[in-house]
This record gives sequence, C-alpha cells and structure tokens, in this order.
Amino acid sequence: MMLSQGSYGHHSVAVGFNMDTELLLTGTIKNMDFINPHARMFFEVDSGNHRETWTVWFSSANNLFRRGWRADDLPIGTMVTVNGFPARDGSLELYGGETKLPDGRTLFGGNRPGER
Repeated sequence: MMLSQGSYGHHSVAVGFNMDTELLLTGTIKNMDFINPHARMFFEVDSGNHRETWTVWFSSANNLFRRGWRADDLPIGTMVTVNGFPARDGSLELYGGETKLPDGRTLFGGNRPGER
C-alpha cells in the first residue's frame, strides 16, 4: 500500500453540535476572526439577569468570503442575530448557519453535514 505525502482529515460538525436543535440569539459582536479552517465570531448576549459571551463557529474564512461576507460588515459593537446549532456539551457555542445584520441582510455561514 502506498501512502500519499499529505492526508486530509476533518471532524464532523454533528459530533460537536446538535444538528436537531436550532437556537436564535441576538447580541453584540465582540470580535470576528476570519481564519481557517473555521472562522469564528464572539458575541455578547443579554440572557436576562447577566450577559454571556458566545462563540459562533462558521465554515472557513475562504467559504465566507465566497458567500459575500466582508470584514467591514461585522465591526465590533454591531448587533446581530445568529441562527445556529448548539454545542452538545452545553458550552456557549453555536455552529452558525445564518447571521442577520442590522441593515436586514442575512449572511449564510455554515455547512450542513456532508457539505464541504
């Protein structure tokens, strides 16, 4: 058997996130990292009696740019609404599907299981 010099491996989104449940959260962007292999947003959500910092994981920065995302669309302090799949371990993390901006635009940011 001959092995290639490189290999490709990746985890399934469904391992870490519950794809049967969706959450809709509104909060203020604290930071947005356009990085690979997964871009991520940190935003603060008012949960009634206190504020929580959530991490939203997206597909790669390259995929986001191809879908129309631009860094100047997501400045720190912007109020956004994110729809996504919650972390299975109960941590304050989502795998982001859609992010709605104050101007009404919606940016799609995730891959369904089986998509690249």
